[in-house]
Amino acid sequence: MKMCRFNKKGFTLIELLIVATILAILAMIVIPNFAGFDVGARVAATQSNLNVVRTAIAVFRSKEGAYPVSLGDLATITYLDAGVTRTYLKKIPPELISDKKGNVTYVDQTSVESLSNTGGWVYFKDRAEIAINISTPLDEKWSEYKGQIPFEW
Repeated sequence: MKMCRFNKKGFTLIELLIVATILAILAMIVIPNFAGFDVGARVAATQSNLNVVRTAIAVFRSKEGAYPVSLGDLATITYLDAGVTRTYLKKIPPELISDKKGNVTYVDQTSVESLSNTGGWVYFKDRAEIAINISTPLDEKWSEYKGQIPFEW
């Protein structure tokens, strides 16, 4: 009499369920640790971009003898640097608090006008100051930045 032998290659259903359970547990542990990185990176990038624009405004003032009339002037008005024509900024950097995709929006206004709170940058022409066009406190999704007001950065 011949005995049939089954080829035992592969995993059983129980083994696959155990592996899937272990992976699910690991994902539940690891994913919350990365959730706050997006928030911190967006805040840090926005604060850095804010400082870049402030520096460009100061350089504009020192080279042109006046402050820019519009924030857009930083990306359009040129100056001569060692024989090379440059703009003060290649482009206006994004504000990533209200728009994480990096779209650039800005408003030129005077300091007596009220904020629209629509996000983006607000350039106060009469004071030559730049700020973030959000004057409401950040909510709980901003973790450790909750309660901060981007306009005041």
